[in-house]
Amino acid sequence: MNAVALSAVRVTTGYRRLPVLHELSVTAAPGEVLGLIGPNGAGKTTLLRLLSGIHEPWTGRVLLGDQPLAGFSPRERARHIAFVPQGVTIPVPFTVADVVAMGRVPYLSGWAPLAPADEAAVRQALEQVGLADRADTSIHALSAGEQQRALLALALAQQPRVLLLDEPTAHLDLHHAWHLMELVRDLARAQALVVVLSTHDLSLAASCCTRLALLEKGTLAANGSRDDVLRADLLSGVYGHALGVTVATERGWVDPA
Repeated sequence: MNAVALSAVRVTTGYRRLPVLHELSVTAAPGEVLGLIGPNGAGKTTLLRLLSGIHEPWTGRVLLGDQPLAGFSPRERARHIAFVPQGVTIPVPFTVADVVAMGRVPYLSGWAPLAPADEAAVRQALEQVGLADRADTSIHALSAGEQQRALLALALAQQPRVLLLDEPTAHLDLHHAWHLMELVRDLARAQALVVVLSTHDLSLAASCCTRLALLEKGTLAANGSRDDVLRADLLSGVYGHALGVTVATERGWVDPA
């Protein structure tokens, strides 16, 4: 499948009888990084789970290109869409290469060993995230930032067209958070990936996302460029707290208004 958009079309869904998303529509195009922002409980994680195919809509559709995601088998979905949820831990001290090789499962038959093409995909993923020299290191010996990059490599080893990341910079220091977000942005551009990620860091979102979707109580409060979405009046209303927006320029920080 060539590079195609991922879309949620008028989706409503939730858990048991509790609705979380309400008639929400959003599209992410190849080469762009769509950042999902909004307060806790706004529906960011639920939307990512819906876009991944893990969670199904009650009404509406999720489309990969013009094909309904509901028509894909789990193996087919995993060959097109990679999802890295929050708080992933690897309890067994596998090597970094072994962890990344888990991304090749959708391409393997039963317990078959990795074929040369699989091994090449693992090497490429490790190189893309800058961990080729740590391939034989225990995953537990990595720093938090390196572990996040290893999980990103696992997702990239799937060779997906869509990459979904739930709070990828949570618990990372400023340096590692910026590095990871810049890496994701560069991969989206270089490989024409569709990238959708959630974040609470509005500064990171403004700098590294090409488009933002602001969620409020399961609805789309705003969707567009940084300038369209990161407005003091809009953010203050959604977050329920007086917020200001400033932009860094060569002359210092200025109020965009």
